[in-house]
Amino acid sequence: MKKVLPTLVILVLIGVLGTVFYNNYFEKYTYSEETVDLNLYYEVEGENDYPVILQDQWSDYHARKIGEHYYLSYEDVCSLLNDRFYYGAEDGELCYCLPETRITAKVGESAWTDSSGAETKEDYVICAEEDDKIYVALDFVRKYTNFSYEAFTQPNRMSLYKEWGEREEAEVTKTTKIRASGGVKSKVVSEVTEGSKVVVIEKMDNWSKVVTEDVMIGYMENRKMTEPAAVAMTPVTDYQEPEYKRTALDGKVNMVWHNIAGASGNTTFNERIDRTKSVNVAAPTWFVVLNEAGSVEVRATQAYVDAAHERGMAVWAVLDNFTGPDGVQQSFLASDEARTSVIEKVIETTGEMGIEGVNVDIEGISEKYGRDFIEFIRELSIACRKEGLVLSVDNYVPYNFNDHYRLDEQGVFADYVVIMGYDEHYAGSQEPGSVASIGYVTYGIEEALKYVSKEKLINGIPFYTRIWKTTAEGVSSQAYGMNEVQTFIANHGMTVEWNASAEQNYAEVHEDDATYQIWIEDAESIEKKLEVMQSHSIAGVAQWCLGMESSDVWDVIADYMEK
Repeated sequence: MKKVLPTLVILVLIGVLGTVFYNNYFEKYTYSEETVDLNLYYEVEGENDYPVILQDQWSDYHARKIGEHYYLSYEDVCSLLNDRFYYGAEDGELCYCLPETRITAKVGESAWTDSSGAETKEDYVICAEEDDKIYVALDFVRKYTNFSYEAFTQPNRMSLYKEWGEREEAEVTKTTKIRASGGVKSKVVSEVTEGSKVVVIEKMDNWSKVVTEDVMIGYMENRKMTEPAAVAMTPVTDYQEPEYKRTALDGKVNMVWHNIAGASGNTTFNERIDRTKSVNVAAPTWFVVLNEAGSVEVRATQAYVDAAHERGMAVWAVLDNFTGPDGVQQSFLASDEARTSVIEKVIETTGEMGIEGVNVDIEGISEKYGRDFIEFIRELSIACRKEGLVLSVDNYVPYNFNDHYRLDEQGVFADYVVIMGYDEHYAGSQEPGSVASIGYVTYGIEEALKYVSKEKLINGIPFYTRIWKTTAEGVSSQAYGMNEVQTFIANHGMTVEWNASAEQNYAEVHEDDATYQIWIEDAESIEKKLEVMQSHSIAGVAQWCLGMESSDVWDVIADYMEK
């Protein structure tokens, strides 16, 4: 017994150690069969909620099933798929503008109409409202947008593609499970069968993050699939973008704005225009939006149109929203009826008088009305295209605070996009400075060219200068025409020097506890601006405004037009 006992102890210890080792090994290296809660894993928010897997990646987008069809919220449609859709909250209708017609669908209805009144019915509600949110049917969006989608259940999820390039794919070589994270103890998401394909979106040493053919996302072992290879995706090309034909002048545009304070201002045209050279477009301020209903004051006269035509000039009548007695008008943009009223009045008048174009100068628009504004431009473009009118749109120099003016969409729908390359420093500026330094002008052109083709871009230049006065009380300024500025300089004995930074002449004087500063706009500064425009090969020049210029600027503008 004394000899047997140690042997038994050793055997027991070996057994215990073996059991411990086996249990530890089993615990560490055997595969877990525990499954994830798929609704939590995919963040499904209800029985009709379909989280969107976008380009094989998780996204924050959620589709909704309404009836037997799938929808995205209007905001998501605009941000993800096509922001040309426009929902008019005041009218409860969804709109989409094409080159020659506008599509409209009322909320809750399955029919849509075009501009002619022709009606087409779908087998689903086009635009629905649920939980105080507007939803648009994806099948309707696909009429005007190239993308693909497929919905799955258990759990609810949707695969959506809007871009098609190459992706890494592999073939499953052994039926296995994909898991919530890399490792055999991670919970099971789904099973993939031998011979099926997976998209590899992240490869690691032993595991890879993959997407299955039915859009289950998880991790699988590399040893159970082939080496990933780049595969070209097949693009969806069901929708062909239509051609937005434009009406344009032959050669460069030389447009001069003519500020008409009232109908009597038209009588100044002949005298002022006869001092110009090479002008081929006169742009009088003739249409003024007066109120939220879209009433329009018309200041046009036939005599003016005839006089311009006698001189070989086209007339592009200016439409503005800020020179009426009640100041800036914005709310008319949000109403279909008001927008239509403005458009109909403008088109009626241009047709009666033989006016060739419309120049839109809608200013002071807040971001709230940004979508309404660009919808107005789209709708006006349809009417202008139908009548053969040139549509040009005036814009501030583009910065992020005014990007709701949407130069990219203007570049599609308008015939010309005009950058008002001035007011770098304006009446409300807290420090003196140039109205249009060369850097400011260059920036405006180059920034606009990111969104608008050079064949459509016109740059506006100033025929005015600000005289700045700085005292102990602060800074103030007033705008003067070129000749008035020269008179001020002479009367105050100011010395003029070239400012290389602004590329314009500069004058300064100290009088009676005040400092006067002028960054002068003259023929020299205008020539520098025109050189920048010529170097970028843009469509032409516009001037604000007729009657404020000195006669010598027309010579440098005429030279620019001949290049």
